[in-house]
Amino acid sequence: MTLAASPALAQQAVTIYGVVDIGLVSDRDSGKSTTRIDSGQQTASRWGIKGKEDLGGGLKAVFQLESQIEADNGTLSYTGRLFGSQAWVGLEGGFGSVKLGRVFTPYFGAIATNDPFDARGPADSSRLFPDSGVRMDNTIKYSLPPLGGFYADLAYAAGEVAGSNANNRQISMDAGYRAGPLNIQLAHHDANTISGAKAMRGDLIGGSYDFGPVKGWMTLARSRNDSTLDSRDVLVGVSVPLGHNSFAADYVHKNDRAKANGDARQIALGYYHTLSKRSNLYLIGSQLNNQSAASYQATLPGGTRRQLTAGLRHQF
Repeated sequence: MTLAASPALAQQAVTIYGVVDIGLVSDRDSGKSTTRIDSGQQTASRWGIKGKEDLGGGLKAVFQLESQIEADNGTLSYTGRLFGSQAWVGLEGGFGSVKLGRVFTPYFGAIATNDPFDARGPADSSRLFPDSGVRMDNTIKYSLPPLGGFYADLAYAAGEVAGSNANNRQISMDAGYRAGPLNIQLAHHDANTISGAKAMRGDLIGGSYDFGPVKGWMTLARSRNDSTLDSRDVLVGVSVPLGHNSFAADYVHKNDRAKANGDARQIALGYYHTLSKRSNLYLIGSQLNNQSAASYQATLPGGTRRQLTAGLRHQF
C-alpha cells in the first residue's frame, strides 16, 4: 500500500508492505518427534514501512523500518526490538547509496542470494553455513550504483565499546556480476567478539545460471576463527519453474576441520504452488545428518534432524 504525501512532501512516497507465512511442521530431532505451527517457513513473516523523497539533482533520501514477527502467536521475533529486522535511513544517487542503521550483512545476503531456498525454513543453507548473525547494528553501508551488471556493497558496524574500536566490530562486503541468466558473487565477513577476539572470518563464492527449464546453484565457503571454527561448506542445488508450480532441491555439506567426526550434510526438497500474484502454498522437507561429534540443528551429537512443513504465504 502506498500512502499519498502531504503538499509539503509532494515528492515523497511511503509504502506499507509485509509477509504473513505460517506452516504446519513435522519435526523429528534425534529420534524425538514434535508437530507444531510455525511462522516463516518459506519467508520470514514481517511488516514494514519504506519510502523515498526526491531532493533534486538526482539525490533521494530513503528509509526502511521493518519488524519481523512470529505470525503463529503474534510476538516479535526480536524481543524488545520493534524494528529488529531492519531500521535505517540513507541517501542514494548517481554515486550509489549510503545507509545508516541496522541492516542485513552483505555476507548473509550472498548466502541467501545463492540458496534456492533463500536461506529460510527447514531447507535453509545457513543451518550449516556460518552467517555471523545475519544483521549488523550501528552500521554504515555503501552500495555501488548500477554499473553494467557489476554490483558491490561494503558495510562497517561500529562495536561501540569504550576504549577499543576493534571490540564487537564487524566488516562485511560482497561484489558480483549479474547479466541475463548468470549471477556470480564473492563475499567476505570479519566479526569480532565484544572482548576483541575473532568471532568469524568468512569467505564465499557463489553463483547461479538459468539454463531455461532448470536453474543451477552452487556456493563454496570457508569459515574460521582463532580457536573453535574451521570449516569448508558446499551447496549444490537446482530449481525448476513449471507454470503455476515450481520445484527446488539442494545438497549442503559441511567439512569441519576443527574437530574429528564433526562433518554434517543436508538434503532438501521443495514444492511451491502459486495461487495468485501474492499468495502461494508450499511443501518443504529436509534431512540433516551429523557425524558422531557434530550436533548441527540436533539435540544430540550424531543426531539426525528431519523436518517437513506445509504452509501458506501471503504478501501484501
